[in-house]
Amino acid sequence: MADIPVCTKTFPLNNGQLMPAVGLGTWQGGYGTKDTEALEQSIIDALQSGYRLIDTAQSYGVESVVGRAIRNSGVPRSEITVVTKFWGEWHHDPAAALQISLDALDIEYVDVFLMHWPWATTPAPEKRPLRKSESPTIVETWKLMEKLVGPRCRAIGVSNFTQKTLEEILAEASVVPAVNQVEVHALNPNHNLVPYCESQRIHVMGWSTMGGGGDKASNPMHTHKLFQGLAQKYGCSTGVISLSWAVQRGITVIPKSSSKARIEENIKLVTLDLLDMAKINDAQNTIKRFRIADHITPLWMEMDGKPTMQGWSVVDFGWEDEQGNWLA
Repeated sequence: MADIPVCTKTFPLNNGQLMPAVGLGTWQGGYGTKDTEALEQSIIDALQSGYRLIDTAQSYGVESVVGRAIRNSGVPRSEITVVTKFWGEWHHDPAAALQISLDALDIEYVDVFLMHWPWATTPAPEKRPLRKSESPTIVETWKLMEKLVGPRCRAIGVSNFTQKTLEEILAEASVVPAVNQVEVHALNPNHNLVPYCESQRIHVMGWSTMGGGGDKASNPMHTHKLFQGLAQKYGCSTGVISLSWAVQRGITVIPKSSSKARIEENIKLVTLDLLDMAKINDAQNTIKRFRIADHITPLWMEMDGKPTMQGWSVVDFGWEDEQGNWLA
């Protein structure tokens, strides 16, 4: 399809802000000079191509690069939505975490500040993983985050939360999370979680929406005949098919790319017909089910003879029940 318009679609947040449907993710594996230079240029390319959302996190180690790219892009800060996230060792003091991000980004405010994962650790330098019931709990941390909402932090939210962990917060919250950023792709579509968040007026952002396991050569979301056939039908890449599917479900996507051509392509969404949407919705059954979080090996550890992610089991997260059924 030639001359596909740039996606300017936005979704309303529960505080009145507008969240762009497509943004640029900034996670990268390396932090060398060439990597950061490439990242800065990719952010500038994205903003100059029409992107108005940049997603980052303290744990990515690139907030300073993100801030510099925003300043060098020529796009007014007021037009850009900046989302960042704080790590587990700051659950006891989100205010300090916010200041760290503001200093690193070198901007006056962040648009959305997220708790990166439900699990907490003790402060540095120990950073000992804490059990779900240990203090600070997610509710305790959320109550501290509620105090941050204001000129320097326009909205707060969470990341990698499920119905179970959201319900725990909502039971005591005076501020409803504006955003829940979670793994969403065709092989882990979160058909229960997404409508639940909608019912609570929590906007879903999806990470790794073009994911599904393996590199591009082995990722079924690029290689399987379903996605290749749809890409041919709609005259776009397999990646754009996945992004379009998510946005049509009301989800913001944050694809990462260092290629200017790919960056420009990823914001040119297509409208999928209902039958094709249904086919992608069922890919977890017709192709396979895959949860990327299960394979983030640095975060997994054995405790009491059982695998946990920083002390939390899949049941603690609300990803599965005791019988191993997927819940999200």
